[in-house]
Amino acid sequence: MTEQAQEKSIMRQRGSVPTVIPCSHDISIDISWLPEEERRVLLVDYTKGMLDISKKARELKIDADALKTTLDNLSDTTQEVARSGNAVTITHSQTTKTGRTEVIMGNTGQALSGKLTKSQTGEKDWTPYYIFAGILALIIIAALMR
Repeated sequence: MTEQAQEKSIMRQRGSVPTVIPCSHDISIDISWLPEEERRVLLVDYTKGMLDISKKARELKIDADALKTTLDNLSDTTQEVARSGNAVTITHSQTTKTGRTEVIMGNTGQALSGKLTKSQTGEKDWTPYYIFAGILALIIIAALMR
């Protein structure tokens, strides 16, 4: 059933519960065999799901637009500083609903390597904890040997 036919089918049945659920532009599900009350419940769930999907799509678009704006600003700043003859390294990391983005821009050796430090990637440095645990283990072993 085409999209226009689906709309006409739904419009024709304004007083009753629709018997077709449009899933995409070329796929629909016939639910005419269900009792009217079950169709009503199913259509309410379907509508809630479509609203959730629409909300999620808007949130992702907002995140993507914000990331694009941030990257454009960082790029413009990097180019401006580099044109003035200065060395520049700009890093940016962020995690959003669309995923994690890590960027390094500039004309320095670090920027050219393309490697972010652990702190720039948001990774926790566990070295101090390991050192403390090792010292604590040595103290416990020494106390047990006495």
